[in-house]
Amino acid sequence: MISLIAILFASLAPAPALAETPVEGVVRIRGTRDPVPQVNVVLLPSRQRTTTDDEGRFRFEPVPDGEATLIVNAPGYKRFEKIITLAPAGVPERILLEPDATTAFETTIQASGDRDSVQKTISKKTAESLPGAGADPVRAIQNLPGVNRSQGFTSQVIIQGSAPQDTRYTIDGHEIPLIFHFGGLSSVFNPELTGSFDFLSAGYQSNYSRALGGVLNLNSKNLSSRQFKGSAFVDTFNSGAAIETPVGERGQLAAGARISYVGQVLKAVLKGNENFALTVAPTYGDLGLIYQRPLSPNLNFKLVSIGSRDSLEFVAANALGNDPSLRGNFSNEIGFFRFIPQFEWTHSNHSKTKLSMAVGRDFINTDIGDSFFNLRTLTSTVRAENRTRVNDQLTLAYGMDHRFTLADVSFRIPVITSDGGVINPLSSGETRTADLRGVFSDLYGFYFNPVFRPATDSKWTFFPGLRIDYFGPVDDLQIGPRLGTRYAATPDLTLVAAGGLYGQPPEERQSSASYGNPAVKGSQVWQLKLGAEKDLSNEIGRGSEAYSGFFGRWFQNLIIPDTSRLFVNEGSGRALGWENSFQTVLDNWNFWAIYTLSRSTRWDPRRPEYLYQYDQTHFLTLIAGVNLKRNWRISTRFRYVTGPLETVPQSAAGDLDNDVFIPIRGALFNERLDPFAMLDLRIDKRWVYDSWTLSLYLDILNVLNRQNVEGLQYSYDYTRSEPVRGFPVLPTFGLKGEF
Repeated sequence: MISLIAILFASLAPAPALAETPVEGVVRIRGTRDPVPQVNVVLLPSRQRTTTDDEGRFRFEPVPDGEATLIVNAPGYKRFEKIITLAPAGVPERILLEPDATTAFETTIQASGDRDSVQKTISKKTAESLPGAGADPVRAIQNLPGVNRSQGFTSQVIIQGSAPQDTRYTIDGHEIPLIFHFGGLSSVFNPELTGSFDFLSAGYQSNYSRALGGVLNLNSKNLSSRQFKGSAFVDTFNSGAAIETPVGERGQLAAGARISYVGQVLKAVLKGNENFALTVAPTYGDLGLIYQRPLSPNLNFKLVSIGSRDSLEFVAANALGNDPSLRGNFSNEIGFFRFIPQFEWTHSNHSKTKLSMAVGRDFINTDIGDSFFNLRTLTSTVRAENRTRVNDQLTLAYGMDHRFTLADVSFRIPVITSDGGVINPLSSGETRTADLRGVFSDLYGFYFNPVFRPATDSKWTFFPGLRIDYFGPVDDLQIGPRLGTRYAATPDLTLVAAGGLYGQPPEERQSSASYGNPAVKGSQVWQLKLGAEKDLSNEIGRGSEAYSGFFGRWFQNLIIPDTSRLFVNEGSGRALGWENSFQTVLDNWNFWAIYTLSRSTRWDPRRPEYLYQYDQTHFLTLIAGVNLKRNWRISTRFRYVTGPLETVPQSAAGDLDNDVFIPIRGALFNERLDPFAMLDLRIDKRWVYDSWTLSLYLDILNVLNRQNVEGLQYSYDYTRSEPVRGFPVLPTFGLKGEF
């Protein structure tokens, strides 16, 4: 009886509570260990849901011990599901998400919202996987609408029918002399330190200036990870390494370096060329560093440092072409370095001020036979901007930038005549010699760049702007009004219009008292851009979009050569074009088509209107790629461009004093050479492990080995010519490890 009563009471007593344990962990990307912020994590069967923080961490309130299931189903990553056993002595869970192959290589170009009505910002991830990029994101600039193809081994970027010298290159807004190493094979800033790049063409706003063509700005990477990371690569043309590491409690440091052996590769490729005997070939290298640290809750500090050097040396056993003075040793060296400290104050949720400066040196050393040119320049630039959101309708942005240079220059060079791109033999020109010290130049710029919406829900956004520039060396004050607007006609269709007046100072050689004309002033161009952007995600699928638009440029006061005054502001010109781009992602495939139709002309008091040297009527780029199983990807790019223009001399006159012939030109750029066509192929393979990734790529330029004509080379008396061929098939085989 007692036992029966005891059993009855035991059955009525409450069961002992199961132990409860909190569940916490971190979500990272498999292969790189980068944290994945702001993704949902679900715990079953308790059905709890939480979101990771900026470091990828998550935490659930205590749940009963036993088995549970963690689920992460984040866009862009493969679904993660794991059964875990909860116990009081549990350890933090580590979730590794593997990127989805269908999104790892998307080619999305994003507009910058309120920042600029026409600016395009392209991420490193997007750009570096494109065919022909050679794992260098900046080389993807070649694929954008409106970017002309540059001929031969040049490393310049030509925008919408302008001249190469009309493009300005910057890092975090501070000017640098070049953006690419020799031949455009690699950018000067380490890809591992690059966050994105901004491409500004016709109609760009007033926070940039001093460029008739446009601006290409590299944005340094913002360091966010508090873990030690690194990478190293080696390929056919160069190799390098980079690291990223915490420094102290709040500091972060990233550094990278590269060195090339492209010269030895090209020497082998060009072996047998009758005009050149390459005994010492081109080399280049670069260093980069980023240091970041918050100085206070409202003040952040960042230091960016970059150094770059290119060298090209060779010996010509025989005279080049028709010029006996071009014999012997040739060398060209160009380099620069910059230190760029940057401060960012956050005054409130609505106001922010940025202040930065750059200090560095540029140097150029050129020896051509008996001629030489040596330049050493101390450069300092300053940028300051305040951006304040007044209310939902108005944001004010205003600032200034200043560039100061102090140069030492010495040279012994001939006065070159090169009308129509045909250079007279150097030995036929007058030789000028100078040794100048302390030549200074200062350029000032002030801008007002607000953003205005008539109402919070307005479809219109206006970008009025005003730019005031003063070019100190030539005492030239220029005022440039600008206006841009975006109209959201529908949720997926936006109309864009932008334009204004833009100025550019003369080159130092053009305004020099020793080699040019101190009376020249800056040049100007009126720019206009009209376009439509269409998001086709609903019609075709994710990542599908199209753009079509018109650009116009009307140049005035262009600086042209003059027989008596060397340089004068008497040139004019125009460039008109129609740009189109389309991209889509279909399952594992992605496609990208870009087509530009343009016409660029020039004229001056001595000549009627003629096609400009950099006119390219048709420019078509087609890109296709497919993601295969086991992290394989194959992509290809085809480019077709109207052939380059050449000035074919009518005849030649003998110069008995110098034993050369002088070309007699008729109409400038009177012959169009054969069209340029090239097919490129890229193959990628990735092995993804828990804490590191190994990548292999084969990037082949001109896979069909087409013999594209880049120009003409003439006989000594200009009676015969033969084509100068471009790149042969050029494979880049690379291997890269990341941890």
